[in-house]
Amino acid sequence: MRQDKLVEERELFFKQWLRSPRSMGSIIPSSRALARAVARETVWRPGAFVVELGGGTGAITRGLLEAGIPPEHLLVVELDRPLYEYLRDTFRECRVVQGDATRLDEILTRQGIARVSTVVSGLPMVNMPKDFKRAVIDQAFRAVGPDGVVLQYSYSPVCPIPAAELGVEARIARWVPWNVPPAAVWRYTRRHRHVASGRHPG
Repeated sequence: MRQDKLVEERELFFKQWLRSPRSMGSIIPSSRALARAVARETVWRPGAFVVELGGGTGAITRGLLEAGIPPEHLLVVELDRPLYEYLRDTFRECRVVQGDATRLDEILTRQGIARVSTVVSGLPMVNMPKDFKRAVIDQAFRAVGPDGVVLQYSYSPVCPIPAAELGVEARIARWVPWNVPPAAVWRYTRRHRHVASGRHPG
């Protein structure tokens, strides 16, 4: 990435953090090391989509593309308007939408997307209300079906969701100590494999 682009990204990220610290999770964008760790756990199948929730300024998006996810099969969802506009203008070959992760089902329907192999969440879940966490998790598993992958990267040393209460098995798939702050890539699976889904797994 060009140096001027990197400066622009960090300035935008910091500005949005000042405006709404709770919604950002960190004071600086994720590192390339974290992006690579997330990408290594991401599964893409031909014809399916990878969905990123909370694209921020695109650090993880860039890592997914560098790992070989086809841009036309990457959907990035960002609620914050300035961040959405930045992502839209930066990643023109990807599908970038402004939307609410708790309404992912509606977003996928509007986009005509029926197959999702991985949902990657960069949402700052730790401090979010329990109902929000439940909605995001339920929507993610509805999207990927019984055979897909749900990932969450987090700067918390403990699981960012009440996994048992939400019927989820959670494990740290990758630990990235050299990220600032250190980060974990969590991999979630449903405890009951018969989770209902109107979509076909990738």
